[in-house]
Amino acid sequence: MTRKHLFILCPPASGSSLLWKLLKTSPQVSAFPGEGLAMVKSRQLIRNRWNPREGVDWKAVKRKWRRIWDPGKSVLLEKSPSHLVRAGQLADNFENSHFIIMIRNPYAFSEGVKRRWSSPNHLLSRYSYFNIAKFWAICAGYQLQNQKCLQRNMLLTYEDLTEHRQETCRRLIDFVPELGTLNPEGEFPVFEKSGGIENMNDQQIARLGKGDFFQINEVLRRYPQFLHPFGYQLLNPAARPGFVAFRRMAMIMSSLNRLPSAVRWHNWESL
Repeated sequence: MTRKHLFILCPPASGSSLLWKLLKTSPQVSAFPGEGLAMVKSRQLIRNRWNPREGVDWKAVKRKWRRIWDPGKSVLLEKSPSHLVRAGQLADNFENSHFIIMIRNPYAFSEGVKRRWSSPNHLLSRYSYFNIAKFWAICAGYQLQNQKCLQRNMLLTYEDLTEHRQETCRRLIDFVPELGTLNPEGEFPVFEKSGGIENMNDQQIARLGKGDFFQINEVLRRYPQFLHPFGYQLLNPAARPGFVAFRRMAMIMSSLNRLPSAVRWHNWESL
């Protein structure tokens, strides 16, 4: 049997789990119970997973994954968000590899990351919206690079998946015919949401305040080349934080607030 390796390249909080569960509705798909990277017993790789220069023992990774994948299935599926920074290595080490390049609206992404990764017991949030927006821009830059360099890839946005389910399924099957059939009408519990496929962008963006928009826009307005190719644009560009919000924002940005690792390992000014 000729098998295809299918990799989902997607930042966190951007719909990868939803897509992964949709793809698993195909009887021809073999998928891990979670992220493939988490199954590799390498503390160094797990700790530095967003560092594109971190060495990977691909022979050990392949041995581990092949013990879990069902060799009787024609599509071997894997998703680990940080693999978007090393997609070329995946293409070099896995024959017949196909890639779904996925991204989400940066405002909804920022709200989702902030809400999931913040520490509720700390006076200051773990990440500022300014740094999360940097994280999104770096991921977007990698996705544009992946789209250009990977031989077999399909670009998919979270908005396409959630607003055009049937059309997205047709595109996925055209891209990987071995999928056969997909069922987008079932239940897809993901994190705090349980139910069918639904676009949650409006609800998440509505949680953002003026100061939040200000921080995100401070990053995005510098890099329109990362917005326009995916069909995104600045939202609420005139937003300015009030005095209290501005003071809190200044405290967050000047604190010892840990940067997302994808920001720490990149020269931001080189983007």
